[in-house]
Amino acid sequence: MEFREKLFEEKWNHHNRDAIIQQLKDTIYDIVIIGGGVTGAGVARESALRGLKVALIDKQDFAAGTSSRSSKLAHGGFRYLTKGEFGLVRESTTERNWLRNHFPHNVRPLSFLFVTHEGGKYGKGIMRVGVWLYDLLSNTFSKFKNYKKHRFLKPEEFKEMEPAYKSEKPVSGAAFFYDTNIDDARLTIETIKEAVIRGADAINYMEFKSFLKEEGRIVGIKCLDLEKNEELEIYGKQVVNATGIWTDEILEAYPEDVPKPVIRPTKGVHIQYPRENIQNINAFGLRSIDDGRVFFVLSRGDVNVIGTTDTDYKGNLANPYCTKEDADYLIRSVKEVFPDAKLDYEHIISTYAGARPLVMQKGKSESSVSRTHLIFWSKDGLLTITGGKLTTFRKMAEDLMKELEQREVFRGIKRKKNFSKQMFVIGLDKEDWEKYLSETKPNLDQDILEHLYQQYGEGAKKIIDMEINDSKLKERIISEHPFTVGEILYILKNEQAPHLMDLVCRRTEMALRIHHKKQNTVAEKVADIMAKEYGWDETQKKKEIKEYLDHIKRTIFF
Repeated sequence: MEFREKLFEEKWNHHNRDAIIQQLKDTIYDIVIIGGGVTGAGVARESALRGLKVALIDKQDFAAGTSSRSSKLAHGGFRYLTKGEFGLVRESTTERNWLRNHFPHNVRPLSFLFVTHEGGKYGKGIMRVGVWLYDLLSNTFSKFKNYKKHRFLKPEEFKEMEPAYKSEKPVSGAAFFYDTNIDDARLTIETIKEAVIRGADAINYMEFKSFLKEEGRIVGIKCLDLEKNEELEIYGKQVVNATGIWTDEILEAYPEDVPKPVIRPTKGVHIQYPRENIQNINAFGLRSIDDGRVFFVLSRGDVNVIGTTDTDYKGNLANPYCTKEDADYLIRSVKEVFPDAKLDYEHIISTYAGARPLVMQKGKSESSVSRTHLIFWSKDGLLTITGGKLTTFRKMAEDLMKELEQREVFRGIKRKKNFSKQMFVIGLDKEDWEKYLSETKPNLDQDILEHLYQQYGEGAKKIIDMEINDSKLKERIISEHPFTVGEILYILKNEQAPHLMDLVCRRTEMALRIHHKKQNTVAEKVADIMAKEYGWDETQKKKEIKEYLDHIKRTIFF
C-alpha cells in the first residue's frame, strides 16, 4: 500500500489511543524517543525512513513546548553572518531550501529587509557582503537553491518599497533577501506522521518516569499514561533523549558522566497585530533601541508577528507567557521606525511565548549563544540530542544516525548524506493543487481553499471531499476566518488530539489568528464538535473549555 494512502487510514487518532498503548507494551523497539517536539519528530522520521522500529512519547501534546512557540520561520539566520557562524548559516539555508521544495504547501517564501543607517553598527559595506554570502553559502554545490537572488537596495529604492518606515537616522541602504514562513506545530505533526505511516508508534500525554536497565545498560523506559494514570514499560535497544528544554531534568540521574547543566533556557515572546496596523510591505529584522538585540516584524498573511525577545528564563518551562514588559520592549522599537503604526494594547490579536533550549555557553549573553546542536552519550547508553534550530531538525536527526552508525548499534542503517531530503508524503505542490481544483470545482470560498492547501497539502483534498459530501462541514467556526467544521473533523480522525487545547493551539492556529475577544465562541464551537466525536459528557466539555479559556486569559496581560 502506498504511504500516501496510509496517511488517511484513520488509525493515528484519539479513538485508537488504547490500541497504540497496547502496541507500546507488546513491542521491543529499535529506538525509543523521549520528546515529541520537532527534534524528536525528526529523529522518528529519520529512523523510520531507515527501516527501524520506532516509539515516540511526549509528556504533553506533540509540539506543546518550543516547537509551537517559535517565530514560525524556516530561516537561514542572516544575522549569524555577523558572528562568523558560516557553517550554521550554510546548514540552515540548505535545510530551509529543501523544506521549501519538499514541504511546499506550508513553507512559503518571505521577503526580508535588514536596514542600514549612517553611523550604525553594521554599515552598507558589511551588508552588501552579507547578502552575497547568504546566496553563496546556500547555493554553492546545493541541489536546492534560494528562492530568488538576494541584493542590496539603495536608499531611494528602499524608501519607495517601504514608505511607512521613517527613521530619524538617515538610511544608507537595506539588505533584501528571502527566508520562509512555516507553521512550526504543523511541521512537527506531519513529521511524526511520516514515521507513523512507516510503522512507528507515537503517543502524547505519556510522561517519562525512569529508565529500565539490565546489567547497567538502559533497555527501556517506565512511563505514566497521564490520560488514565496508568504506568507502563516500553522496551527498546536504544533510548534517545530529545526533550529540548527538559533535557537537564532527564539527565538528573547522571551527575558524573554528562555535562551539566546542558541547557540555558531563554524566553522568546511574540505579539500579533493586524498587518494593516504597521503598513510594512516586507518582513523586517530590527534592532532593539534598548539593548541592540535583533528581533523581527514578520508578515504572515493578514497579520504581523513581532518578536522574539531573548532573555534568560527560570520560570515554568511548560507555560511561559508574555508580560507587559515583554510587549513594551518590542513595541518601543517598532514605533521608533514605524511611528504611525497602531500598536496600542487594544489592537493586539494574541500573544505567545516559549522557552528555547539553547546549549549552555559560559560567558555569552542570551542573544549571543550559538544555535548549534549537541549530541552525546552517557555511560549506560542513553543518547541525548539537544539545542539546534527548528530549521535544522532533519540535519540534527541525520547527525544522530551517524552516531549510531559509528557505534554500530544497528546494522544496515547507513545511508548516503541527505538521504532523508525526500518529499513529505503530505506534500503537495501548487501545480498539482490547481489541477485538483480544476477537476473537482469545489464550491468553497477562495480564502478557505488557500488556507486548506497551505496547512494540509494532500490532506486538503480529503477535507474538501468531506465537505463536498456533507455541506454542513463547510460551516466556518468564525465568519471572518477560514477555519471550517470539516477541517476540525479531519484533524480528529487523522491526528492524535485528545484535548481542546491540542486542536486550537497546535493542530490549527486558531488560538493565534483569531482575536482573543472571540475565543469564547471558538472554544464553544470546537468543543461541541469534539464532544460529539469523542463522546464527552457536559462536565468534560466544560472542563476542556475552561482550561483553554484560562490559557487565553494568561496570554493577555492588559
